[in-house]
Amino acid sequence: MIPLDPRQHRAEVRPDGSIVLPGIDAISRKESSEEPSHTEDSFVTLPQLESTILWEVTTKEEAESPVVQYTEQQTAEVESAKPSIEHQRSIDPTEAIALLKSGQLAAYRAAMSLLQESANQYRVSAKDIRGAITRSRAGLADSGTALWAFLTQPVWIVRKNAEPRKYSRGTLFVLDTVRFGGTFAALFTAIFLTLNYQSFWEIVRSNIRPIHSVQNEQMLVSTVDEALRNKLMKSPTLAVAGRNAGDLLSFLPEVGPPDNRIIIPKLNLNVPLVTPSYQNLLQENWAGVEEDIQSSLQHGVVHYPGTARPGQAGNFFVTGHSSYYPWAPGKYKNVFARLHEVDVGDEYWVYYGGDRHRYRVVEKKEVKPSDVTVLDQPLSHRTATLMTCTPVGTTLRRLIITSQEIDPVTGIALDVGEHGERTQQKLNVEQLPI
Repeated sequence: MIPLDPRQHRAEVRPDGSIVLPGIDAISRKESSEEPSHTEDSFVTLPQLESTILWEVTTKEEAESPVVQYTEQQTAEVESAKPSIEHQRSIDPTEAIALLKSGQLAAYRAAMSLLQESANQYRVSAKDIRGAITRSRAGLADSGTALWAFLTQPVWIVRKNAEPRKYSRGTLFVLDTVRFGGTFAALFTAIFLTLNYQSFWEIVRSNIRPIHSVQNEQMLVSTVDEALRNKLMKSPTLAVAGRNAGDLLSFLPEVGPPDNRIIIPKLNLNVPLVTPSYQNLLQENWAGVEEDIQSSLQHGVVHYPGTARPGQAGNFFVTGHSSYYPWAPGKYKNVFARLHEVDVGDEYWVYYGGDRHRYRVVEKKEVKPSDVTVLDQPLSHRTATLMTCTPVGTTLRRLIITSQEIDPVTGIALDVGEHGERTQQKLNVEQLPI
């Protein structure tokens, strides 16, 4: 219903500065019946309103519900009652301990129940496993019985112009296996020996004539010395020729082979030492480096590119074939076939650039083909390494012979930068028979 009085829905400002709100007398009457009613349009001033009513800000939904408003007296009563409420809510320590114990007891019972359930599950699982094992054993026993019955089943073999012969299936299986395995082993052995006959013959020949294969370093280079002597003896300008004391040869210094060579007296080896080109190594063309090494192996053993030279600090690395395809070119396909016979303490010689270097073996081992640490270059030692494939005829492993350079005369290990002693006598030109 629309009110007839327009002042019912508007506030009024009085001359004394107070603000009058409409309809307050009705609210005041609801809150307190003791307050006097207002006569003038049922209006109340703002200071009076603030002293009697507490206002709350509510949302739209809350506004639709009944709103409870408190006076200052009621608010004071509520505030004064709070300590008593908090006091009533405080828990006695005895009661708290009892509650804590009851909580612990409940947690303990829950844990025990969980453990009991887990134990039951494990017992059931163990029982199932034992049953499965029992069934498996029974199944294996039945299978074994059936297999044995099958293998022991008699079979009659009919032979030409002879009586049939009785065999069991197991006996026939063993005979066929031996026949097939023997045939395969014989074919493999024949092919293996055919491909590597040169290496194996070298090993067998050294065992047949062990005394003849043992030579010293002077005997191994005697062919070079003999060729030099023959050339000098044919020279017409020499006053005296031959081997007698006092001839020119007796005053010549000891000379080595004209090319780089490695001499291993224990193996009766005197083979060329080939150094491949460094071009592919400098260009980091590793495929080209491998091709250069394989090509050089046709002419002797190979000084691995990039490793130290004899007499230098580092690792003088030499590799050679223990066996190779018989149709491949070159006559050094089995040069290191007997390298496994070299032991720690054995010595060998290297002629490089006209100088003679002496080495003593200090370590012997086998490594994987992928182990490249054997190429390391220690700058504080003068070492050498001989490498070949092992076992002979395979590329499964690598045989590594590590040596230390020693003085050619005294046999003492040489340090970096140290030179060996020389036994050559000073040549007196006046004594030459010229």
